[in-house]
Amino acid sequence: MPQDADELKRIRERKMQALLKEQAQQEALRLETEERIKQRETEREKIIEALFLPDAVIYLNELKQIKPVVAERIEDLAIALYLRGQLINRIPKTGVILVQRKLEGVESKITVKRRGEDEVSFYEAVKKDLAKDD
Repeated sequence: MPQDADELKRIRERKMQALLKEQAQQEALRLETEERIKQRETEREKIIEALFLPDAVIYLNELKQIKPVVAERIEDLAIALYLRGQLINRIPKTGVILVQRKLEGVESKITVKRRGEDEVSFYEAVKKDLAKDD
């Protein structure tokens, strides 16, 4: 019986060592993966700073806090344009806002409000003025 107890103890020690080794490997793999992710993020940030003007980078960083999906999509589009050679100049803040509005489906609206009248779209105001002239 003491021999069986010694054998069980050795088996337990081998299993424990194997588990510890596996945990160490998993931890090393996790750390390596995190390091790769950080490196890619750093490279992406450098590319973004090269493609966008400083005010646009600030705006994008603020947008990331509010609408991270939209901001990432804008960055992806800019990188894709650059890789295809279609991006000639650095992108200003107004360009970022324009793309953001397109992605969100927001259309620009020009409205006209005249004294004594309700606010109407520019199209409706011009249409009404043209009808008066006829």
